Amino acid sequence: MFKTERSKRLFHIVSNLFIALFWGWTLYIQYSIEYQSSFEISFQRVYMILLWVFIMTTIGRIFYHIIKLRKYTKRKKESKTKFA
Repeated sequence: MFKTERSKRLFHIVSNLFIALFWGWTLYIQYSIEYQSSFEISFQRVYMILLWVFIMTTIGRIFYHIIKLRKYTKRKKESKTKFA
């Protein structure tokens, strides 16, 4: 699907950023809703914790792909200097 490692990593960075923004928007909506029953309030708390976990995991994946992209770029530059 991807021609180079660089385009693959950039795609994953952008798509994970979009996913994190979506989870963040969902979390914002949950914070603005006020429920009445204790069951709904408990469910909302668990759901918001789950959303925070999703957001942190997605941000972690973004940093993982950034690190992989830097390693790839560094190796690419090193290989060019060896053959030059």
